[in-house]
Amino acid sequence: MAKKITQRKVVLVSFLVNLLDVITNLVVALVTGSAVVFGQMAQGLGDGVGSALLVLGARRAARPPDARHPLGYAREAFFWSILSAVSMLIFGAGLSAWRGVQQLMDPKPLDTPLLAVAVLVLAVFTNGYAVGLSARKLGVGRAGLRKVLQRVDQPLVKGAFIRDVIGTFTSILGLVALLLYNMFGLLVLDALGALSAAVCMAVGSIVLMAQARALITGRSLSEEKLRDLRAAILADPMVEAVNNLVAIHSGAFEILVDTDLDLREDLNTTQIEAVLDSIEARVRVIMPEVTRVRVLLNSP
Repeated sequence: MAKKITQRKVVLVSFLVNLLDVITNLVVALVTGSAVVFGQMAQGLGDGVGSALLVLGARRAARPPDARHPLGYAREAFFWSILSAVSMLIFGAGLSAWRGVQQLMDPKPLDTPLLAVAVLVLAVFTNGYAVGLSARKLGVGRAGLRKVLQRVDQPLVKGAFIRDVIGTFTSILGLVALLLYNMFGLLVLDALGALSAAVCMAVGSIVLMAQARALITGRSLSEEKLRDLRAAILADPMVEAVNNLVAIHSGAFEILVDTDLDLREDLNTTQIEAVLDSIEARVRVIMPEVTRVRVLLNSP
């Protein structure tokens, strides 16, 4: 039986791949003078810092409610998500673009370019492994890539997936650029490889910012999940109708449900309280990440 892939494992593997990228590519960039390899180091640095910020944000968001924050700290995760995306833009895209422009304006030949090729081949395999791991955790094969990207659950895993996809793609771009450089001896290809990687990282950071923005503005659950919630509530025989149902992501791992219901007219106060407890229990069974259920009652 295959071992279950945990969020911790996905994030840890992604972080270790980024650490390996930074160390190996920095050493090889200093030896060879390749802008492409330097850009790959910058990508690993940006991803590593971003991953650390996401983990820190998840821990801070998990703090229990207190007097100053009676609803908890769940929304703080969104702030750290923004910082994580900005780190990719600054450290990843920014440094890679700077080195690419430098090589474009003042081109210098590469020393032992085959060493640069070798380290990028390694980066393709390590980043590719990390992509496969996070893709299996997200269920990309079952749900499809588009649906996975539209979902807002598992933000740490999805962030790792997007970053590792970018890392794999930039490694392939850099590898192609260096192979062409070895074939034709055109230094501009090394510069263009680094600049292409910078563009990819900039686009990736914008995608991550858009994901965080959707959460900050209180993005609703999908229609499919809303239908499941409505069905669970209506399954209680004491509920006559669901007049309104709103469910939004109130944190990276938390959901707030707000509903307007009609109950049977013959219920007393004790029975109504029992119905409310039953509804909350039914909702949590199908959606454990629901942290708060707010119900407004009307007479039918």
